[in-house]
Amino acid sequence: MSELFALASSGFIPIMAAIIIGYGLWVHAPIYDYFIEGAKKGLETAIDILPFLIGIFLAINCLTVSGFLGFLNTSLRPIFHLLGIPADLLPLICLRAISGSGSMMIVQSIMEATGPDSYAGRAACVMSGGCETIIYVLALYFGVTKVKRMRHALTAGIIGYATGIVVSLIVCKYL
Repeated sequence: MSELFALASSGFIPIMAAIIIGYGLWVHAPIYDYFIEGAKKGLETAIDILPFLIGIFLAINCLTVSGFLGFLNTSLRPIFHLLGIPADLLPLICLRAISGSGSMMIVQSIMEATGPDSYAGRAACVMSGGCETIIYVLALYFGVTKVKRMRHALTAGIIGYATGIVVSLIVCKYL
């Protein structure tokens, strides 16, 4: 079964490209012109997004280099221990709201340290899949669309993020 999925996934993009090109030829559409127009719009979008991405990566770097995340980790460790939550999850909880790729590296280190079948390993996987990178999404989407007032988006995002963390801890603890 996995070989069938591997074959289908490796052939999906070439087959879709062939279908699109074939349809374009069938209806006598200027395929190359459409491709160039789409590539230009894609580059414009990339240029629009770039300042926001640089700002987010700079903020993440400042948080990690300044030692703030380490301070937060040290400060909250006793509270997490009291609640029965593995302290290995602290960096993930702090960074997942900001960076998806950075949090995946933390998930990997949790897996290496505690194992995938441990409570911390299971909770880290569920958190990485169930919690959104709210700061990244808000900065990127609101910045690109030039929305100035987020209204309740940040509050709703934080509530959803906290709910995702709590639910992932409960589900992994008791199921």
